[in-house]
Amino acid sequence: MAGVAGQTKIYPGIDIDVPTKRMDRRTSPDDVRQAARAAFGAGADGVALSREYAEMWLANLSAAGETQRGIFAKRPG
Repeated sequence: MAGVAGQTKIYPGIDIDVPTKRMDRRTSPDDVRQAARAAFGAGADGVALSREYAEMWLANLSAAGETQRGIFAKRPG
């Protein structure tokens, strides 16, 4: 964020439900909420939900939307 000094909008990608080995930990709605909060807390202008929509669990997509709405509802202006 400091490197662009407000001259460029920043939209970090949040990987949601990237296919992994069966024994690997899976993405949870809380993982998505934490990643979105971290991005917005660092001053990001938005987030890009990464991977393919068809691979994403609806609960994880919902968590991203809920978090974003909550953050923007608290911002002034």
